[in-house]
Amino acid sequence: MPGASGLLVSDDFETASVGGPPNAATWTLRVFGQQGSISVDGTQAHSGSKSVYVNGTGQSGYRSVLFTTTVPFPAANNSFYMRAFIRSKRGMGQGHSTYFGAGSGDDQRMVRIGFHQYVLEANLIHPGTEYEVLSGPWGQPEQGVQFVAGKWHCVEAFFNGAQHELRAWFDGNEVTRLHTTNWDANLKSWSPQYARAWFGFETYHGEQDELWYDDIAIGTERLGCGP
Repeated sequence: MPGASGLLVSDDFETASVGGPPNAATWTLRVFGQQGSISVDGTQAHSGSKSVYVNGTGQSGYRSVLFTTTVPFPAANNSFYMRAFIRSKRGMGQGHSTYFGAGSGDDQRMVRIGFHQYVLEANLIHPGTEYEVLSGPWGQPEQGVQFVAGKWHCVEAFFNGAQHELRAWFDGNEVTRLHTTNWDANLKSWSPQYARAWFGFETYHGEQDELWYDDIAIGTERLGCGP
């Protein structure tokens, strides 16, 4: 991945110390919730020998365990691609949770990628309103995109703020149900002015999981699932 065309941020966490935080020059920890924690792990990796371990277990209700970056924002044309390899211990639950996203500096507008009703979903936070699109029909999780517990998955998204568009890919294949320009609500100018991005686990209905993140990248062109 180093030297890839359009690459703006790339971290395989190999230079970080096991048990410590990811590189402080790029990442800031934002942990709200009992038992939630983030650290570099030497027992699981998509490539190399290290990854970022996110302990997303704890009390019921809202819990946020994230590592965030303000690099490389503001992005040119307010548009960028994000890619992460993610390993979930438990898989996707029924409740609503986020794996990664990007948004405004004041947290009033954001686009999040996560799960709801056992399937991959995308979520827009717009002042006073929230919108969602699912990768499968509501109540039919077998028809949506799901994590396999204990397996590394490649998840990508294109945050196209210039044209108010979102696209997503799972293990290299586009998730067409998550491709949206209006959130099925006739929205036109909905994109945040993107100021930061984040990865980790944020849950709104008390879901419990442990996750590993590796080979995270942000760029001006689609990054794909290669090394």
